[in-house]
Amino acid sequence: MRLRPRLTIRARLTLLYCATFTAGTAAALAIVYLLMSHLLTPAVAPTPALSPGGTAPVPTGAGTQVLDTLLLASGVALVVCALGAAGVGWLVVGRMLAPIRRITATAGRIAGGSLDERVSLQGPYDELTELANTFDSMLSRLQAAFEGHRRFAANASHELLTPLATSQALLDLAAADPSACDPSTLLAELTEVNERSERIVTALLDLARAENGVAATAPADLAGFARDAIAITAREAAERGVSVTARLDTVLVDGDPTLLRQLAVNLVANAIRHNHPGGLATVEVGTDQRQAVITVTNTGPRVTPERVEVLFEPFARGTGRTRQGDAGRPGGHGLGLAIVRAVATAHRGTLTATANPGGGLTVHVRLARSIQ
Repeated sequence: MRLRPRLTIRARLTLLYCATFTAGTAAALAIVYLLMSHLLTPAVAPTPALSPGGTAPVPTGAGTQVLDTLLLASGVALVVCALGAAGVGWLVVGRMLAPIRRITATAGRIAGGSLDERVSLQGPYDELTELANTFDSMLSRLQAAFEGHRRFAANASHELLTPLATSQALLDLAAADPSACDPSTLLAELTEVNERSERIVTALLDLARAENGVAATAPADLAGFARDAIAITAREAAERGVSVTARLDTVLVDGDPTLLRQLAVNLVANAIRHNHPGGLATVEVGTDQRQAVITVTNTGPRVTPERVEVLFEPFARGTGRTRQGDAGRPGGHGLGLAIVRAVATAHRGTLTATANPGGGLTVHVRLARSIQ
């Protein structure tokens, strides 16, 4: 279906401005004409007047001539004013729509793949400036999201390919010299590599589930999830020599129990794994006004304030990229804190993290309390 050609917004606004101005001018001229006609009525009406000799009346038509001249002058003035209004309206509307054209041009360049473009509209703060600023903010968020997704895809590919490449190398080595290969050692190494791949895939599924939001909620005790997390990670804490203390108050929140338990487990596991032998980890659950708060604090390596936000990106750790564990313990996959942030966001909660002066991290997750 072919659409009929339409006038541009600039032309339509100019016509509207011109029509409004012309109508107002015409109304004013009509009022002036009626008033003049009323004032000159005695002169227009024929009245008998005596001539100087007193023999015959002398008609006067001066009033009619004034009204005719006024009508002609008003018509010419109306046409001139209409043309002038059209010209001025065209210029004024064009100046008013200039920011819109600038936003459109920026959007066109962005459509070509340049997400670093910005409108950066200068001038007095009005509706168009607010629109441009909102557009720029949206672009900044989109750019950050796309960059995050690109990093995630690249890191996920690397983390998934590394175990596969390791497995292939072990198998190639065994195939090249079967007599020098110890089957039990090979099986143990392949099992460890496969378990790492399984942990990464499971974490990716948890992250995707958290980012999809919460389908159904139920009242749950946040302190109970913290206790479960401490119990699940107790063996790892003992192996690493980390002492875990807890101060837990019963607080009900509405949410997905599976995701909330995963949030607590990831927080406690992160506090244990990124610690040092003889270190401490503290888990607290309480309330802050109308919110439930779970706070996990740990000792450990120093973290710069600039690095704190990076820790919550997928496949990031305090020392850089993910790495294998030490002393036979499994290494982190770098998705734990990313899952924590996704779960908090899915429950409309907030997450804040600060670097401790002596090393380690303090993480606060605030969630809405249950109304029951």
